[in-house]
Amino acid sequence: MDRKEKATVAAIVLLALGTILSAQPTTRLLDSPSLALAQSGRGQASAQEHLNRVADAILKLKSAQFTLTRQGTPAFLDEKTGVTFTTAQCAYAAPDRVSCNVKIANKSGNVLQLTRVWVPEGTFQSNPLTRQFGKAPEDASFNGAVLFARTGIPAILQTSVQKAQVVGTETIGGKSTLHLKGEVSGGKLNQLIGTGSTIKADRMYPVDLWMDEQSANPVRMQVTEPASNGWLIEIFAVNEAVDIPTPKIPEPPKQAEWRVPINTRG
Repeated sequence: MDRKEKATVAAIVLLALGTILSAQPTTRLLDSPSLALAQSGRGQASAQEHLNRVADAILKLKSAQFTLTRQGTPAFLDEKTGVTFTTAQCAYAAPDRVSCNVKIANKSGNVLQLTRVWVPEGTFQSNPLTRQFGKAPEDASFNGAVLFARTGIPAILQTSVQKAQVVGTETIGGKSTLHLKGEVSGGKLNQLIGTGSTIKADRMYPVDLWMDEQSANPVRMQVTEPASNGWLIEIFAVNEAVDIPTPKIPEPPKQAEWRVPINTRG
């Protein structure tokens, strides 16, 4: 057999082998249970990586504005006096200053507005009628400054979100956002929201987060409770100039001194 014949035979053998192999049923790697499990693990890790990015972005914020909305049954701002609230327009200045204009309702149903300020010097609250500031009630459980602190939302995102997963991309306010979701225990959430809500410490609650895909800054956060209750935080105007001074408390009026007249004439 000469070289030409050998080459022809080799070509025929290779062609036949290729035909046989192509006729065999193929196993798709994606259908492999072990690979599917591995991909599932990578998906959870990827979601957690996104949550970590958001936590880091929050800690790097210089300032932000945000709205806090109570959905469903109003939450107590002051349970002793029966004062509830539904919305708050807030501003944050790093590292520990927050001011919120809070829409409240008293027991009589009258709707008013007060301002609560959290600064290193303490927590202050304005009188809804006179607008003068004083110290906030000592039992006020909600602390706006904790939201952005290392032990606040960042800590929850880093360590306390269970069953985290990526939902997909959505456009919010013209921004491309990544939607993440998971579950967080009520005990962790109450550290942020306070005890005036209907969240139970021993229950798990669905939590949704929308993050800016480019900067990783949070855009929207949603906590869902039963019976159509929940909390919604929307963050905007990130790193724009914000000034939150310490409120001045008016000094109490001095009491006039009363003196006994002295008769010097004897």
